[in-house]
Amino acid sequence: MKNSARLLLLIASASAASAATSSGLMVAPDAKVYGKSLGEYANNWWQWANSMPQEDSPVVDRTGSQCHINQAGRVWFLAGGYGSSKITRTCTIPSDHYIFFPVINMLYYPPQGQPLPTCGEVQKNAAMNNDYLRTFTVTVDKEKSLNPAFHRYSSPDCFDLLAFAPNSAMAAKMYPSATDGYWVMLKPLPLGTHKIKFRAEYHNPGTSYGKMVQDIEYQVTIVKAAPKVDTAGSI
Repeated sequence: MKNSARLLLLIASASAASAATSSGLMVAPDAKVYGKSLGEYANNWWQWANSMPQEDSPVVDRTGSQCHINQAGRVWFLAGGYGSSKITRTCTIPSDHYIFFPVINMLYYPPQGQPLPTCGEVQKNAAMNNDYLRTFTVTVDKEKSLNPAFHRYSSPDCFDLLAFAPNSAMAAKMYPSATDGYWVMLKPLPLGTHKIKFRAEYHNPGTSYGKMVQDIEYQVTIVKAAPKVDTAGSI
């Protein structure tokens, strides 16, 4: 109850402070990037995370060697980790790309062998744990965000988790799926090396992933992008 009250207070103060956030490196909560809301990008991120074989997954990768896999368009996805994770990675990203990543989040999809849930039921289950956030910190170089109210997004619509899975024509659909959690969209960073660090923790004992901790650090190098045809928002 205390955590819920704290989050309500933070949400109430978010509007007054949103101008400060939008003037820095982080995109404002209500902004659209290439015509999509940040909630839509959360859906796309999960489809991207399931678009490659497990051995190539940037989420499973511990070093950042796979961070380039299946990147498309002008929004670059950075991975967190599955379950509680403490990971340090390096990644090279072309210039003029936005950067989107999960600080901590939940995914829910239809359980096998059970009646198909409604989209509303899936969205409700994905929200589990997100009212029970114990800690939240995102640091990009010298800019820090401590206010989770800026960064909570949920699926505006349910989606097929396996839409871009390998051999997707042969794969079973996984609809309806939904996500809910805390995400950050960064504006394109200047050329050079940058440090991105994000950490968050749930405190909802007795539930699945109710004590999950994400502690992820990236050393990102922004390099001049080679000229190419713009495929913004292609995934």
